[in-house]
Amino acid sequence: MLSIKGLDVRYGAIHALKGIDVELNEGEIVAVIGSNGAGKTTLLQSVLGLVRPHAGVIELDGTPITFLSANRTSNLGVSLVPEGREVFGTLSVAENLRMGLKRKIGSVSKPQFEKELDLVFERFPRLFERRNQLAYTLSGGEQQMLVLSRAMISKPKLLLLDEPSLGLAPIIVNEIFATIKALADDGTSILLVEQMAHKALSIAKRGYVVDNGSIAMHGSSSVLLHDDRMIKAYLGAH
Repeated sequence: MLSIKGLDVRYGAIHALKGIDVELNEGEIVAVIGSNGAGKTTLLQSVLGLVRPHAGVIELDGTPITFLSANRTSNLGVSLVPEGREVFGTLSVAENLRMGLKRKIGSVSKPQFEKELDLVFERFPRLFERRNQLAYTLSGGEQQMLVLSRAMISKPKLLLLDEPSLGLAPIIVNEIFATIKALADDGTSILLVEQMAHKALSIAKRGYVVDNGSIAMHGSSSVLLHDDRMIKAYLGAH
């Protein structure tokens, strides 16, 4: 589904990513773990096309997307849920979800949209209760449910998630991660950037550890969860 080879990204004198290799199969969750500033967000932005790599190749289903714009990459079926829960605050929940249809807005009938809304509300009943509420008035957890649903309503083949647990209460984190796992079970491929290493690896098939712009470790989640280096650096609290 996604192949990243030798990805190199620079911001002036800053070498953000150094020869990154990552692979993601269809219907798979792959976790990307690392400290702040390690290069995780830059990796996601490079895949979507928000950042232009200095070198390397990114392929989606065998098609090179390395230098495509974010708009063109999105049209190929890639959606990003950015860090920080970026909702359209002065729009309602339902209006935010309609924005998730992107270029499909003109071709989606009202009955079709209502059907998609029903699927969202089945997944997150709380959003149904607040469907006419302005997004800026939602709680942090509700906003995360909204941005995740907004990304999924266009049925992407690849979902990029950047720190979905950030700032959320543990009970909401559990709900969000259960949803992420269910999306993968339904066939969505997910590249998950997350600082809660134990939580991420518990739902991911494989994981990559990014340190100072390079891949420091990678392997199956079961192996990484029992790796002494991982336990010392990221899993000590567990």
